[in-house]
Amino acid sequence: MKHHNKEKLQNLPKVGRRYFLKSAAALAVAASMLSSLEAMASSDVIKIGYVSPQSGPFSPFAEADDYIIDQVRGLLADGLTISGKHYDVEILVRDDQSSPDRASNQAADLINGEEVDLMLSQVAIGPNVPQQCELNGVPSISTMGPWEAWMFPMGGKPDVGFQSAFHFFWGVADIAEVYTGLWNAIPTNKKVGMVWSNDVPGMALGNAEHGMPPVFKAAGFELHEVGNFPVGADDFTAHIQAFKEDGVEIVTGLFNPPEWATFVAQSAQMGFKPKVMTPAKALLFPSGVAALGQSADRMSTEIWWSPAYPFNSSLTGQSAAELVADYQAKTGRTWTQPIGVVHALFEAGIQALKLSGDPKDPDAVANAIRNMQLDTVIGKLDFAHGPVKNVSSMRVVGGQWRIEDGKPEIFITDNKTAPEIAIERPFEAL
Repeated sequence: MKHHNKEKLQNLPKVGRRYFLKSAAALAVAASMLSSLEAMASSDVIKIGYVSPQSGPFSPFAEADDYIIDQVRGLLADGLTISGKHYDVEILVRDDQSSPDRASNQAADLINGEEVDLMLSQVAIGPNVPQQCELNGVPSISTMGPWEAWMFPMGGKPDVGFQSAFHFFWGVADIAEVYTGLWNAIPTNKKVGMVWSNDVPGMALGNAEHGMPPVFKAAGFELHEVGNFPVGADDFTAHIQAFKEDGVEIVTGLFNPPEWATFVAQSAQMGFKPKVMTPAKALLFPSGVAALGQSADRMSTEIWWSPAYPFNSSLTGQSAAELVADYQAKTGRTWTQPIGVVHALFEAGIQALKLSGDPKDPDAVANAIRNMQLDTVIGKLDFAHGPVKNVSSMRVVGGQWRIEDGKPEIFITDNKTAPEIAIERPFEAL
């Protein structure tokens, strides 16, 4: 009996070895098949990353994001067919919480963790997302910041550009021309008081050589400046006192809405009454204007987009007015300028994927953007003939807020930079 058991025991390792080898081979084949299936599945899905400030102090720029993302996801529910191949499309949304560091981290996660094929982003807080894309060779389109505040912080050169990062927005000279167009509409002593925030956008707009001041000077305006203020400042008395003493009749600069509200309140307290107040950014959103009450009447600002723009979406066919009406009907909120700009961002992104021929090839997508010309709901985007490499300009005109029956409404009052956009009202002094 013991001898018989010993023979069994001696035979077991041979059987076990053969079994193990067969099992291992089967597992290897299964793993290979699974890997192939995963690769095939991955190659059939286009991933679009989108990063914006959905919370934090810059959140008004992303107020319409949910509406636009839902709209685009609906349009792409059946995927895209490119060069005869069908792809599903995923849009991966991230909130940078108005933090440049978090924006970088979110971009890195989308690039390395999700392996996105295209990145779209807002850069009002700085170009951290496109910078990550450029470093990693991921095609990127961004918006919501002057192109100078996008290109130069990334170390770019206007005549060279970048390999993977692209941007559309207005430039500093564009908005400066809009402002001088507004100011020349009424008689003033042409003395301009400038107040710039001490951050990337503020330093770009207020730069003495490449910012707005040289354009103002060339147009014959006399400039007065006390110094930049820290973001979040709550005391502008030094600026206001200097402007009063210098006889300033026009005030401009770059403010967040709370900062501007403080400047306006302190100006009233100190008896400073300029004829024109044209701050950048502070008056973009109805909520910020409403907070000023009747004092906001006849204040002026740039207009990036409005329902009066005579353009249509390449995605939905909607006119600017129809897009606004749909947004207001579905959200119950008042329209804001970023609606059109973010919608156009997705128009550009989707068109680039279509034109690439191979949306999984980053070089093909980047080259498609580089040569792209596209009519959008904000007007024509033209990356092939931009003001500098990798940049498309966009339409910007001058506008003035009117407070009627307690409700703020903005009207186009100057269109010298974009004559195809009709003027709605004449410009008036405060």
